[in-house]
Amino acid sequence: MSRRPGDGTIYVLDQQAAEVRVFDSGGEYLRTIVRRGEGPGEIADANGILLSGDTLLWIHDARQRAIIGVDPAGQEVRRFINPVMRYGYIWAGAFDDRGRYWGPITHRDDEPGYPPPPGLSSWTERHYYKSYELESGATDSVYVGGSGFRSYAYPTSTGWGFLPLRFEPSRLTAVNPSGGFWNAYTPWYRIARTGESGDTLVVIEAGLPAQRVTDEDRSAYVESIVRDMPELRREAEELAALMPDTKPVLQGLSVDDEGRLWVERGTPEDVPALYDLYSEAGDYLGSVRLAFEAAGPIRVRHGKIYTWVVDDFDVQYVVRAPASLRSELPD
Repeated sequence: MSRRPGDGTIYVLDQQAAEVRVFDSGGEYLRTIVRRGEGPGEIADANGILLSGDTLLWIHDARQRAIIGVDPAGQEVRRFINPVMRYGYIWAGAFDDRGRYWGPITHRDDEPGYPPPPGLSSWTERHYYKSYELESGATDSVYVGGSGFRSYAYPTSTGWGFLPLRFEPSRLTAVNPSGGFWNAYTPWYRIARTGESGDTLVVIEAGLPAQRVTDEDRSAYVESIVRDMPELRREAEELAALMPDTKPVLQGLSVDDEGRLWVERGTPEDVPALYDLYSEAGDYLGSVRLAFEAAGPIRVRHGKIYTWVVDDFDVQYVVRAPASLRSELPD
């Protein structure tokens, strides 16, 4: 989902239909500019769009292994093969101010093979971002940190299943458009802006109180598993006992069209998200609490928040909301 800044036009990718639809600033449908196919300006299996300026819409098509740029009428103006062949629910690529494309890469050490061993498995991951220079075709990779990962496998009649592990710590990274990255680790409110050489340029810290993982949290997790798979109660109880003592303090990082950092705090389930906003220099600018429960990440352009929600009938709706700031972050 992207917005054209000049007149409020909104571009929405329908992943299932493989179409990009255009709406005016009031939400009225105008036209469809990209449709399913494998010809110029067509998509087969896209999972994200990004607006560059007023005249170029980038679309990531996993099936064609390409990133396709179209104009506001849907005419293809350029494409390139994605240098990072990684598929996720939502496209995680980004472009910087120097015209470079960045995509995340993960290298895993000692990862269990397939079939996986039953029970709990652990391994480490090294995280990189790979860049692609659009004009020259030059590529490079930057190391942004490591983390641990765990999974729990169990045999089924058709193969293998995996149980989720709740409140696991993870690493967060966002590309800084003027260069470098924002990095954080979810258990602590500490965000660092680093250069491409790995040097630390800015550090943001806040002493937010930790949210404890309670006995009720562990019991709720067990019941969520045995509700559909009562035969896995023992395994669910084992995983509930392995939960960390505290919940993640941070949930996500993103950068808006003005280069400002949006930090999503960890909040209880069914509670609308809360974001803290910082300048590139690390100055706190205020906080935004959504008045609705978003179904996915936010995009912020020209002082407006864009995301989507899902109603009780599983119908998705695009939402635009003002980024109204207020002071909430403690000293």
